[in-house]
Amino acid sequence: MKRFFPFAGSLVLFSIFFVLFSFYAHAHKPVDTTGPATRENPIEIKEHRVSWAAYNELKIPGEVHFYRLDGVKKGEKIYLSLLVPQLERLESFFPLIALLGPGLETDFNGLEEEFIPEILRPEVGEGLIVRQFKDGQESSFFEPFTQTRYWERQEMNLLAPATGTYYAAVFDFQGNTDKYVFAIGDEERWGLKDILGMPRIWWDVRMFMEKETSTYITAGVLVSSAVFFTIWLLKR
Repeated sequence: MKRFFPFAGSLVLFSIFFVLFSFYAHAHKPVDTTGPATRENPIEIKEHRVSWAAYNELKIPGEVHFYRLDGVKKGEKIYLSLLVPQLERLESFFPLIALLGPGLETDFNGLEEEFIPEILRPEVGEGLIVRQFKDGQESSFFEPFTQTRYWERQEMNLLAPATGTYYAAVFDFQGNTDKYVFAIGDEERWGLKDILGMPRIWWDVRMFMEKETSTYITAGVLVSSAVFFTIWLLKR
């Protein structure tokens, strides 16, 4: 039994180092999506260059989720990417992304022009760019921190043509509803508060990805190992 406790301790330490490494290398800061996501009350993204991820869900046919990018300066990079969880029912789920803001060109990406403005309601002086999935573009993405997989649908990568406020939008032209992950920005910035929140992020993302059983088992093993290791240390 005495050999078991050092082994358990090593397992816990290895797990922690693995998680820390993968976390810094691949993870995104989660966006709070508990509030409204309308044009009038959008989800605020105050540092648009930082790598964020919104784990959200279109629940009502015709619903549009808006994300406001504050303080964008001319020439700054705007990066948007849409992913869909690799769940069987979502294989044919293809939401669209759009960007509205000052100085943008108007590009409906081949969609029917009379309907897009009605859905996204651009204001005077705002340009509008829409991106949709095209056959042959699909690829998969594996996120090692949470051990979850996604289908990459489309992305947008451009330089802001003017200083101002921009709005990113996620919607489904066919009125379909379900889960999606919207990534905004590509600069990794992590503070102590973010690191301490790692277990909660891991748990929330896996629950969003509907991996309840394996999450309970993994969490149980890690907690049990930590308890055994602590008891072993106290008895030394």
